[in-house]
Amino acid sequence: MKKLTTSALDDLTIKAAKAKEKAYTLRDGNGLFLLVHPNGSKYFQLRTTLHGKAKLIQLGTYPTLSLSEARELGREKLKKVKVEQIDPIIEAKLLKHQKAKDASNIFEDVANDWLAIKQRTLAPTSHTKIKQTFNANVFGVLGKYPIKDIDNQMVRKCLMIMQKRGALELMEQTRAWIKQVFEFALSDNLIAENPIPSIDVRLEKHNPEKYPRLQSRQDAGTLLRNITKYKGSFEVITCVYLQMHFAQRPSELRCAKWSEFDLDNAVWTIPLPRSKTRKHMTKPHTVMLSRQAIAALKDLQEYTGHTDYLFAARLARKPVSEATIRKAFRAVFTDYHVVPHGCRHFFSTQANESGLFRHDVIEAFISHKDKDETRATYNEATYNKERMQLAQWWSDQLDMMRDGAQVIPIKGAA
Repeated sequence: MKKLTTSALDDLTIKAAKAKEKAYTLRDGNGLFLLVHPNGSKYFQLRTTLHGKAKLIQLGTYPTLSLSEARELGREKLKKVKVEQIDPIIEAKLLKHQKAKDASNIFEDVANDWLAIKQRTLAPTSHTKIKQTFNANVFGVLGKYPIKDIDNQMVRKCLMIMQKRGALELMEQTRAWIKQVFEFALSDNLIAENPIPSIDVRLEKHNPEKYPRLQSRQDAGTLLRNITKYKGSFEVITCVYLQMHFAQRPSELRCAKWSEFDLDNAVWTIPLPRSKTRKHMTKPHTVMLSRQAIAALKDLQEYTGHTDYLFAARLARKPVSEATIRKAFRAVFTDYHVVPHGCRHFFSTQANESGLFRHDVIEAFISHKDKDETRATYNEATYNKERMQLAQWWSDQLDMMRDGAQVIPIKGAA
């Protein structure tokens, strides 16, 4: 076995080494050298061979790297070369490249890549909500950090800000979206694991309530009568009126376009990209139009028929906001809090309690996903005739509620 070279350097020797006109080296041992530059700077180098080729490995500068540290680092590098047959120079280049790659993969960029892909399947309103939430609540805290360096403590800090202001529901949604971003990064090999645990007990849990809705037929009548007294825009109040009649998802109605309506055939076709349950649908959802709905739409057409949207905002390039419609509901019914989505619950309750329509028809009317996955795959029934009967029945019921009529439910199938 080759005898190891005795170390020749010490701190006094290194400190005493003076700059010369040309660079020179001082040998320590085991391939370790100190290179002294003409400007006086001093560098530790390791000289060795790999596969018969000379290798010169830069270890660091003195005194930032001490002599003892240089010797320890030199032994590690020699082990890699002699025992593991690894080229430290190539390894250093790869490490530098990886660090640069990690630094470029900041959370904001990765999240935006994820959002661009999710745009293919998300409803436009959902995509916009996530993007706005990230811009307002996440990117300012996590956005500029490499995603590889973010841990759950950092994410929790971001979410705690939302929790402190009481936005628990949005905080839970945001946490789920952040977790999906990390899953996306994991699939692209940008991180080794997802740092978000399934549960974080330090975060408060949101206890969701059902959508606030009308509690009786009498209350529905009050709301419908108050519509005539509303002092807001005709478009907004028509949206409230049709929300009661259609019982569709508020975002689907609020963002409806005139091109989706066939008034001659009494049908509204909601494009798949705008349907919440589009992943489970093979064709667009259709809404059957009652006589009352068609009459309201024709009146509205005189106001907004020249625009793309039924309920156009002042700029006419986008629909009215969700907040505007919610505000209108508060204005026309003040007894207690109700929201547009509550119209679906109210309709479903009334239709099911009537006993006049099959459950499948009622669920198809409001475009509910079938909880039975297998059945949902094979059941392509549209129930068009029965849904048209249901649409007209419901509008007639709303008229009677508005007029204060008493309706005796008829038990049995229609």
